[in-house]
Amino acid sequence: MPSEHAATVAHAMYTLVWFRQNLRIRDNAALCAAVAEGSPIIGIWIEDTETGNLHRTAFYRQSAAELAQVLAGHGIPLYTAASSSELVRLAAGSSVRTVIADASCTFAEKLADNALWHELDKHGIRLTFVNDRSVFDQTDLTPDNGTAHTDFNRYRKAWCDRFSKHPPADSDIFATYRQPFPENLSAPQTAALSDGIFPIRRGGSSAAWKQWQTFLKQADFYDVLKDFPSRKHTSLMSAYLNAGCLSPRLLAREGIGYRLDSWTDNLIRRDFFLQLALQHADDAPSDGNPENTRYLSLWQQGQTGIPIIDASMRCLYKTGGLHPVLRRLCADFLCHTLRVPRHEGEAWFARLLTDFDAAINQGNWRLAASRHTYPDIAAAAHKTDPDGTFVRRHIPELAHLPAAVIHTPWRAAGSIDTHGYPAHPVAGIP
Repeated sequence: MPSEHAATVAHAMYTLVWFRQNLRIRDNAALCAAVAEGSPIIGIWIEDTETGNLHRTAFYRQSAAELAQVLAGHGIPLYTAASSSELVRLAAGSSVRTVIADASCTFAEKLADNALWHELDKHGIRLTFVNDRSVFDQTDLTPDNGTAHTDFNRYRKAWCDRFSKHPPADSDIFATYRQPFPENLSAPQTAALSDGIFPIRRGGSSAAWKQWQTFLKQADFYDVLKDFPSRKHTSLMSAYLNAGCLSPRLLAREGIGYRLDSWTDNLIRRDFFLQLALQHADDAPSDGNPENTRYLSLWQQGQTGIPIIDASMRCLYKTGGLHPVLRRLCADFLCHTLRVPRHEGEAWFARLLTDFDAAINQGNWRLAASRHTYPDIAAAAHKTDPDGTFVRRHIPELAHLPAAVIHTPWRAAGSIDTHGYPAHPVAGIP
């Protein structure tokens, strides 16, 4: 029996949902807004290959492929495109009245959205945006002066106050939606799933919720073990959140409901970076010393002579992922020890991280470059990887070394064999 929300393809006009970083159907504000339009729905996903990030591309392809199957069950075709111009051609040639997308966060994205708006407007097609990337919309927590919070502690207080009084609703308007699959449109072609790169974690909403349930089983130990990379006790949800495989609004309710306070702080900081992105133009920063970029390739290749840094960078290159503690350590080392401009590290992470999000990546690197204090690298290494397990996992040249030596092999130079690993740190650390 047809749902009360069902639409018929006999209507002359369509609503096009442009999926970007909201590759899901549950609590999808764009889909719910499309249902409210009252016209039959079609979908499109544009593959972003500009960063050359193969791990992220493979993850998004898997997520989009699963989304296409689920949407087909609701009678909605999902088209794959290589550029926004293809979106315009599809919209103009398919009697689309409105295009709905998840709102972007950075200046570069906003400029591209504005250009697309002009192109669609030439065809009389409306372009609208909804918040699907963060728990609260960017304007929800704006102070009275109209300027976004720049202090995280104040933002966190405002976020928690609003959540306690006005938690974001979980819209279920799409849950029962069905429409006949459009027969008057060309069948969508499925994107290739792989170019030989397979992400460490499988993309898609099913895998996302499975990973969340796995995390909940060990969440009682999160506060104790979250800062030890070799123990793998983080939630591993960032890639799913940034691709939109699950709703940040739903996860916020889960985190608060299970009293995962420190984990929820990470979700709040994610919102903080998303709303802060528009306060900074995407210009090249002046921090760092451009002459020190000669150190950049050593940092990228994991050949600085600092085992914890090199193991981290090799892990990032191989897997597309890196523990949050090690991301901060590598960023601090590049910005403050090697004195390399932060935009170099920002671009490298953009190229490699499976969970790359432009606004969050930008926020983390700005924070790293602005820090006035940063940890002693040897002390930090012993604290985060006390028995050397993480270093041995990613630097086989040092796998034979005991815990007392593995983080500072240069101090035992001449008495140990490092099998070709740099004998001394690039930065002359004592």
